[in-house]
Amino acid sequence: MFRNIFLTYLIFFTTLSTAKNYEINVNFESGFEYKSQEEFVNQLQFLRSTREIEYLVSNQDWIKDYSLRYKPFRKEVFISIRNRSPIFILNKEFFYDEELNKFNFDQSKKDLIMVQGPIDDVEEVLKLIKVIESNPLIQFKIESIDYSYVNGWDVKSNKALIRFGKDLSEKRLNNFKDTVNYLFEISRIPSIIDVRYKDGVALKYGK
Repeated sequence: MFRNIFLTYLIFFTTLSTAKNYEINVNFESGFEYKSQEEFVNQLQFLRSTREIEYLVSNQDWIKDYSLRYKPFRKEVFISIRNRSPIFILNKEFFYDEELNKFNFDQSKKDLIMVQGPIDDVEEVLKLIKVIESNPLIQFKIESIDYSYVNGWDVKSNKALIRFGKDLSEKRLNNFKDTVNYLFEISRIPSIIDVRYKDGVALKYGK
């Protein structure tokens, strides 16, 4: 039994033999990003049939899409895999990608937006990310998003703490956009942008 992992043009290939002498060639098109991939490769070595191989591949939640090819009479299998690309981590349990597909957080890729709190609707998280990070005037990079029943939504970015409260209404989101336009005009960014107020937005400068 052998395993050889090597990198060529940022694409990872793994070649290994199984307990039944299947030779499996795996092409990780998105690279070797997750601990789950290492576990996957280790599990492949103990499979005894093409059915078992296909079952294992189809049950990997971190895989976005894949293709399987078999060479008849040669016990040779070719697997090509593309990974899901997460944009945030929820409660240190799950990754979520842009389509809000959920898959297990395996302690890898920790340099993502950390989201914490009793969140029922993850679409609200995606809405916040799009509104804040897509603004062309001031490039906010979100570090964490916290939700609580007391404070609502608090977004910590590289430039300011942005407080939305419990209700992500269109009015509050538009107030934030208008505030960013104003801040761009005056070339001054506060430490806290608070859009929870009915009559406007509160800005706090300094620590």
